[in-house]
Amino acid sequence: MNWNKHKWYLITAAVVTLFSIFYLAKSVSAVNQAVRVFDDAYFSSVEQKEGDTINLCAIPGYIEMLREKAFLSSQVKMADQDSIGLLINIRDSTLQLLIKGVPVRSFMIDDYDVSPFFHRANQEAIYSMLSSPLTITRMQATFMKDPVQVKIAPKDTSEAIIDARPDTTDFEAVFFTLDTDRDIRFYFEQHEDTVGADRRARFFFDLKDRYRNAGATMREVISFRTPPYVPYIKIWISKAEAKIIYRAIPREGQIVLMQ
Repeated sequence: MNWNKHKWYLITAAVVTLFSIFYLAKSVSAVNQAVRVFDDAYFSSVEQKEGDTINLCAIPGYIEMLREKAFLSSQVKMADQDSIGLLINIRDSTLQLLIKGVPVRSFMIDDYDVSPFFHRANQEAIYSMLSSPLTITRMQATFMKDPVQVKIAPKDTSEAIIDARPDTTDFEAVFFTLDTDRDIRFYFEQHEDTVGADRRARFFFDLKDRYRNAGATMREVISFRTPPYVPYIKIWISKAEAKIIYRAIPREGQIVLMQ
């Protein structure tokens, strides 16, 4: 074998391999750093009493009490708003659209995936954050939020026909993300793949999100810094229900989360 001829290929392969390992290691450490920064920010904001060494989180029932208190507090605060709010109850696998605290539509979650951030972070800090609603800061979807319908007015009553046509936008693949002011990202994906276009839309939606995250990660890794990490919750529901939710909630709407 001619080593001189192939040495550059071997060197390139070695460099790529080392960089890939370093990239993966930094990506994994990003979760731990995000947890550490989140916990430190919480404890620095809480008044610490001298000699207080009791770990309240270890007391049976304490975490559950915090969870219920945060959930109720967040609902009360969202009820003060006039717009539609979204309640996400991961524990009960339910979603609700609320107006002034009153449910107007309920949905069942088919499946979900929760970021490890929520389990690793201090639970007091988590429920302190969730004691008030999350505010949506950005929406991205594979379909239009406000569909435009063009209708021609009839010339007279003889041309007037009651428009009872079905929704012709059902062919649209339904995938969307909601970014919030607490740096938590929600992914909503249709559970079913009814046509080939749905599978293609799922692939490109996921690819676009990975490309966006990889770009930010790559810039930090090249600078030998730990990349940013965005905690996420992925939710799978039916296509029709996902579309209703996305079009119902305001662009700067609020989310109450129970996880």
